[in-house]
Amino acid sequence: MDAQLKISRAVTNLAFSNPFFGSCLMQLKLQENIAIPTMATDGVNLYWGENFVNDLSEENTRGVLCHEVMHVVLKHCVPWPGKDKQLCNVAMDWVINEQLRDVNISLPEGALYDPTGITRGWAWQEVYNFLKNTQEDKEDVFEGTPNKDSKGDLNQETRDKIKEQIGNAEDHFDTNEGDSPAELEERASRIDDMLVRAANAQEAAGRGQMPGCAKDRINEIRTPQIDWREELINTVRSRYPEDYSFAKPNRKFLGSRLYLPSMSGSRAGTIVVGFDTSGSMSKEDLSIAVSEINFIINDIKPEKVILMSADYSIANVREYTADTWFTLEDFEAVGGGGTSFRPVFEEVEKLDSVDQVIYFSDMYVNDSCFPFEEPNYPVTFVSTTGNDYPVPFGKLIKIRR
Repeated sequence: MDAQLKISRAVTNLAFSNPFFGSCLMQLKLQENIAIPTMATDGVNLYWGENFVNDLSEENTRGVLCHEVMHVVLKHCVPWPGKDKQLCNVAMDWVINEQLRDVNISLPEGALYDPTGITRGWAWQEVYNFLKNTQEDKEDVFEGTPNKDSKGDLNQETRDKIKEQIGNAEDHFDTNEGDSPAELEERASRIDDMLVRAANAQEAAGRGQMPGCAKDRINEIRTPQIDWREELINTVRSRYPEDYSFAKPNRKFLGSRLYLPSMSGSRAGTIVVGFDTSGSMSKEDLSIAVSEINFIINDIKPEKVILMSADYSIANVREYTADTWFTLEDFEAVGGGGTSFRPVFEEVEKLDSVDQVIYFSDMYVNDSCFPFEEPNYPVTFVSTTGNDYPVPFGKLIKIRR
């Protein structure tokens, strides 16, 4: 069968059997590209190689098309500075192929899967750390992962299988390195629109299955977005209520024989700000955190701000006053390992008094990252990626980019 006909038949079949994937494919530009050995996408176009498609069965052609759609859905086609592209490819493929397998999408032999099954349910950034540790022959391959406390190990045969996958992986999505922030934002908006239309198509047809991570993205898009910055500042400010009181008259008007109330309230004492500097945190995530803490300090004007950076151990602690303007360069954001919130909370316990803790993180975490006992002071977790996680205590605010 002609490769172009095989692609067309696959799209048509998916439009009827699984309208979610069919709708997404019809909104992407599918075209042959002789420079592409397999299939690839840049988030707008989906390219395919003739020889590769010729060697696929019709069922596997549908599967690989669905795989490329998932790279678009999960917005993988953006720059990931500081990360190895080959490892990103494998980590993202492990996550995607697990999701496709769950909805009975067939993939060709050689598709990348986790041979251990350990990383099931992980975010790709966590899988990335696992792969990096394996590639670097670290004794504890779970360092910086949800299983980091297990001190587990892999036998040499499994390590070799994973290294072979990494070595054989081929680039099949474009990270659009040269695009401006405005272009990347426009592409992200188009993807959100595509997802909503695809979800509507599936719901109207009443058939087909949508991967769990795609459902999560749809729910996030459809959830009305509040002003997260207003929510953040109101959450922090709520600890210091202000009201008008006649107990202390406003002296400004006493000379005019006017007995008017004055504003009374308590000034913020010590606020601790935790910064997640684990390997999955990007420089953009840290820059967002810096911007927001400056905003908070300027508005609340606490007596003292203690900034702590940590991955699975404390990396840096510095103290500032309210009139300090904080920059990323001033505060050396060292770290780069796995995520754990415990070290910061343990350090806070050593302080005489704390009004509240604000913790900035990408929230690629699990329950073992949190302290075992709930602190006796207010805690606000701020997700710099918008990633959701059911925090066991405190409040989670998701930044919307």
